[in-house]
Amino acid sequence: MTLQQVIVFSQSRQKRNAFLLKALFLLVFITVWVDYFFSEIQSTTFYLSESLLFSTYWLLFLPLLNLQWRITARSPLRGVLYAGMTSAIHLLLYPALVWLISKCFYGHTFAYRQTFGYGLTTYFIKTFLIYGLAVPVMALIRGALQAGIPGTPPSRSEEISPLPGVPGSPEEPADSSRFLNTLLVPDANNTKTRIQTADILYFSANSPYINVYHPIKKYLLTETLRSLEARLSPEQFVRIHKSCIVNLEKVVSCRSRLNGDYDLELSDGSLLRLSRNYVAGFRARFHRDTAD
Repeated sequence: MTLQQVIVFSQSRQKRNAFLLKALFLLVFITVWVDYFFSEIQSTTFYLSESLLFSTYWLLFLPLLNLQWRITARSPLRGVLYAGMTSAIHLLLYPALVWLISKCFYGHTFAYRQTFGYGLTTYFIKTFLIYGLAVPVMALIRGALQAGIPGTPPSRSEEISPLPGVPGSPEEPADSSRFLNTLLVPDANNTKTRIQTADILYFSANSPYINVYHPIKKYLLTETLRSLEARLSPEQFVRIHKSCIVNLEKVVSCRSRLNGDYDLELSDGSLLRLSRNYVAGFRARFHRDTAD
């Protein structure tokens, strides 16, 4: 995996957490297996329930690494200072978590002081090492984002900032001649195909790509939905969901779901959900076009 792919991946909180959770469950499995292996070598009794209980140490990394990511985002220096604090919080929370789980679900409750001593003996170096190494890795990713690696989707702060020459920017009024009339999309055999935007049915987010739905076929575009929306005519394209932009000319009907959302039927028979958060903007443009 290249640095650019790592950066794109890290921008998606859902993907980042899913990957981290899988990695942590793998560590839990390895820890349990090691406990079993040593019990066989030492000819002692192996208790799966207790091994799983004490392996919850790894699961605490999910919320605490997310916390460290936010701190590093604000200030890399602050991330260094808080790495030690995050490690200390982890070592303090771990025995509390073991005590709570054992008290609720086990016949024997493990004392906080006993588990705290075990955590210091077994995980002290690992804890500080993981949180310490996370700081430069996170800082590297943030630095690469600020440097603007080609092909990397812009960060949220970059997406919402006004840019000179971009349609809809507060610094310059929108000009219909600057909106896209055609779109160059990747096709088979490493070729590029130019399609008319008026023919496109809708766009949907598929991070780090955009799905371009055309009557002939579906294309993939390397861009963010927000940046593309700024270059599409608002008279023709409207956002109907946080991850979908539809061509108004392709909308055939609009039917309520009776819960605030709507179903839109397109000319090719596709059904799209109109989120309640975007109903007002869609109605204003759709009804105006119908009246015309």
